[in-house]
Amino acid sequence: MRGLALPLALAALLALAGLVAVDALRPSPALTRAEQARQIASELRCPDCQALSVAESRTASAAAIRAEIDELLAAGDSPDAVRSHFVERYGSWILLAPSTPLVWWLPVLGLLAGAAALTAWLWRGRSLPPMPAPGAPPNERLRARVREEEAELDA
Repeated sequence: MRGLALPLALAALLALAGLVAVDALRPSPALTRAEQARQIASELRCPDCQALSVAESRTASAAAIRAEIDELLAAGDSPDAVRSHFVERYGSWILLAPSTPLVWWLPVLGLLAGAAALTAWLWRGRSLPPMPAPGAPPNERLRARVREEEAELDA
């Protein structure tokens, strides 16, 4: 069973990666203009509250931004153009989500690094010599090393 643990874990990880890829590549249904406006409003930070999105906030400035989003979409602007309009107007802090995709990949990279460290640690544990049984005489190299350390401590 122990020899199958690593291949099974790798197979499970590969299956999970496949499911994530299928979900990410699946085409999304076309959104109505109202749904697009709601989605854009949920991605923009309220200038007054700053802890809420424009969609969640009930301030006058959030209502004005929601109305402006509707106007821009009705004029034929794409959702990306509407987001760009608000970034140009307020700066990139208006976006609730980071604009750099690297920020979203940092947790995944951390998990992969942890999995690699765990795999290395388990692999190294397999290559270590077995511990002597209790009561078995220690080998000569260990005795010599202990004597050397005793001599260093006594000096």
